[in-house]
Amino acid sequence: MAETTIPTTSRALTFTTPSSTPQVITTPIPSPLPPTSILVRVHAAALNPCDTQMLHWPMLRLLKGTGPKGLGRDYSGTIVAVGRDCKGWKIGDDVFGLFFKVGGEGTIREYLVVDPASDPIVAKPAEISHEQAASIPLVALTAFTCMEWLPPPHVDGTPREVVVVGASGGTGVWITQLAKKRHNCTVTAICSGKNAGFVKSLGADRTIDYTIVSSLPAALMTHRPKAGYDLIVDCVGGTTLFPAYKQLLPRHGAYVTIVGDKTSRAVMGGPPTYLAHPAMVWRHLWGWLFGPRYGCVILKARREWLEVARDMVVRGEVKVEVQEVVEGALGDGWKRGFELLDSARVRGKVVVKI
Repeated sequence: MAETTIPTTSRALTFTTPSSTPQVITTPIPSPLPPTSILVRVHAAALNPCDTQMLHWPMLRLLKGTGPKGLGRDYSGTIVAVGRDCKGWKIGDDVFGLFFKVGGEGTIREYLVVDPASDPIVAKPAEISHEQAASIPLVALTAFTCMEWLPPPHVDGTPREVVVVGASGGTGVWITQLAKKRHNCTVTAICSGKNAGFVKSLGADRTIDYTIVSSLPAALMTHRPKAGYDLIVDCVGGTTLFPAYKQLLPRHGAYVTIVGDKTSRAVMGGPPTYLAHPAMVWRHLWGWLFGPRYGCVILKARREWLEVARDMVVRGEVKVEVQEVVEGALGDGWKRGFELLDSARVRGKVVVKI
C-alpha cells in the first residue's frame, strides 16, 4: 500500500452483552493495513433481522465474551486505501459487499477493513446508489442459496411451481424475482393484502393474503398444481405449514426455510434452530431419505452470485426495494432503523446512511 493519509480511528455502532443498549464507540484502524486487505469508507449499511437477533442472542456471550461487537452485515462505500498485496482494487473504487463476522466488527461504522479474498465484495456501478447497493448482499445471497433447492426442470417443459412465504420482505423480494426472472417459475406469493400489488409487480403469478385466510395450508391446497409445488421457501418461520407440506410437495420437491420453527424475532434463526427444535432434525432426515427434502439454511457467501445479482439490477431484471433510508446512523438514526426493523412490517429493506 502506498502510504497515503488515512484515518487512524473509526466510529462504529457496537454492543457488549446480550440485550445491552448499542453505543457508538471509536475503534482503531490498523496501520499499516493487512497486506491483502482494503479500507472502505462506508456510505450506507443495511439492517437485517439477524442484527436484532444478535442483540439478544445469549450464545454470543460465550463466543465473544463482553467485548464490543459490531452491528450491520451489508455495506456500500469507497476504497480509500489498499494493502500492498491486494490486487484488482484501487483507491477511489466504489464497492459493496457482505461482511459477516459473527460477534466481530459490523458495517455500521465509518471505515471498514475488508479482505476481498474471504469477504464477497464487488464493484458498484454508477447505475446503483450506495443505498441501493447496501441493501443487496445478504438478502440476494440468501435467495440464491434457497433457489439451489429448486428441483430440475420438468421433462414436459411446464414451469416449476414455487411458493414464497413472506414475499414482501427483504429476502422474499429477491426469491420472488429470481424464481420468475431467472428460473421462469410460476410463483405463489404469501403476503398481506396491502403488499399484493407490489409483490405481483415483482413477478408473482398469484398472491395469498395470510391476514384473511382461515388456513394457509388449505389456501395453498386450493391452488396446488396436479403434481404439487416444486419448492416452498419460508422467510417467516413457525410451523403453520406442517404437517401439510407433505401434501403440498411431491417427493422430489423441497421445503427450505431461512428461519426455522422459531417464532420469536428476538431469537437467532437459521441452522442454530435445529438445536432447539428436534422436529426440524427429524424433518430433515426424513426428507433426504423419503422426500420431500427439508432444510434450514444460511447464505453461501459467493462473490460470483453477488456479481450476478448486481448485473440483474443494472439490467432492470430485478428491482431493489428500500422502504426507508435513515440518516445519521452514528447519531440517533440507528434507533429509527431498529424501530422499523422490529416492527416486522418492512417492505424490502431498511438502510442507514453513515
